[in-house]
Amino acid sequence: MRIADAQWIPAAQHQVWDALNDPAILQRCIPGCVLVEKLADTEFALTVQTQVGGMEAAYQGELLLADVDAPNSCTLAFEGKGRAAGLVIGTAQINLSTKDRGTRLAYTVASQVGGKVAALGDIAVRRAAERIIEKFFTAFIDYASGLPRTEPPPAPEEPQRGLCASRWSWLAVLAVVVVLALYHFFVKK
Repeated sequence: MRIADAQWIPAAQHQVWDALNDPAILQRCIPGCVLVEKLADTEFALTVQTQVGGMEAAYQGELLLADVDAPNSCTLAFEGKGRAAGLVIGTAQINLSTKDRGTRLAYTVASQVGGKVAALGDIAVRRAAERIIEKFFTAFIDYASGLPRTEPPPAPEEPQRGLCASRWSWLAVLAVVVVLALYHFFVKK
């Protein structure tokens, strides 16, 4: 199954990025989410209780971030396993850009399901996925609309290189110039 779309979020791009990486906000916005735990900077564990095609499904899974270009884009890989429901695996490409004093979040999700949920058929699974995505964005946009607008943090300074990196570099250049001047003045005369 493949779903691609975009949403406009009424918050600055860096705020949207930070919120998408905050376990408490994710837990609040993901429909049926019981727990989101940040295991590392690019790894989350989650537990979700949902309903697909009238079947109650509980999933425990992992979410891994790759190709991270904060606050612009990342690739998500996810896997969820449920005892009775089966398996859900997939990837999502997330791209953020500033648009109309807010943020445009474009996404492309590709996933596969297995087990009892897969037996419901592609149409039922797709509808359930679209409902989950819609509920997530409704809750996330509601959260983001209440954020006070802040300026992005300053970009980290590039380390200085070359002659300006150290005062000793300038002293070395000065010493070479003095030696050459003295050589030309005393030796070349």
